[in-house]
Amino acid sequence: MFEDEPNLADLDFEASVARGLTLRPRRFASKWLYDDRGAALFEDIVASDTYYVGRAELEILEAHAHEIGERIGDGGALVELGSGASWKVRTLLDAMPDLARYVPVEISEAQLIEAAAAIRSDYPALEVLPVAADYTRDFDLPAGVKDGPVLGSFLGTTLCNFLPANSEIFLQRMHGLLGENSWFLAGVDLDKDPARLVEAYNDPGGPLWDFNLNILQRMNRELGTTLDQADFRHEATWNAEHRRIEAAIYPMRDLSVTVAGQGFDLPAGEPIILEYSHKYSLEAFAALAARAGWRSVTAWTDRDQLASIHLLTNRSAA
Repeated sequence: MFEDEPNLADLDFEASVARGLTLRPRRFASKWLYDDRGAALFEDIVASDTYYVGRAELEILEAHAHEIGERIGDGGALVELGSGASWKVRTLLDAMPDLARYVPVEISEAQLIEAAAAIRSDYPALEVLPVAADYTRDFDLPAGVKDGPVLGSFLGTTLCNFLPANSEIFLQRMHGLLGENSWFLAGVDLDKDPARLVEAYNDPGGPLWDFNLNILQRMNRELGTTLDQADFRHEATWNAEHRRIEAAIYPMRDLSVTVAGQGFDLPAGEPIILEYSHKYSLEAFAALAARAGWRSVTAWTDRDQLASIHLLTNRSAA
């Protein structure tokens, strides 16, 4: 069963890849796609015509950023998980001129440094405190961040890449990270026409293709494998039972690979899943958040109801 799979994100890269190759179907944790090159390729995906999430979230933020700012109040901190190029957050920063601190958290240190410098330049009154960290593991926020109101932000619908049980665990961890009486913005992809979803996740020769196949280059560089991208193709399919997209790479001929001293066969045509993207109704995600100890204050969608942003809180009253 899919839901019984281990949380591969808890292991280091080599151990995670080796463990994933023992599963059926084989699977790699999606976080390993985000090395420096992968992070840059993902920005190309966000800008592509078929990838609706970025546009939908930006539409929501432009319509509701001032409302979010009014709820949080002045003198607080915005902690953005998976900040990437920090372009979407600017809509929030513009609507929160009295925000004291911005804490971008990103696993790609090169991208983090560049993005933080740009924010410092454009928002000179804002204290920018970048944190190079893997947000799937415990890490500490800089001193003083919790001195005022704290708003966590996890957009891009990345939360949907976790198994639902792991999404709950992640949201529970946010209590410890952000502290009591905090707020949390969660980007959540909505359940919709599977044909639209399959189109968005399949882009032969495009940035999504390059992004997912980049995992092979990372394995070659960091694990000493000798895999050739030309021996693989990418495809995303819809799993109706679990209401999710499953993006995978497929060997086009029988291959073998050695990872952590173990040999693995990669038969032609059998998928190696790189990403799950679960789709939720507004009600289903609010229920999941509640199980993790968060209350859904409100949820917004774009005009076409493609994606949503939920404002959650663990405050006793909001």
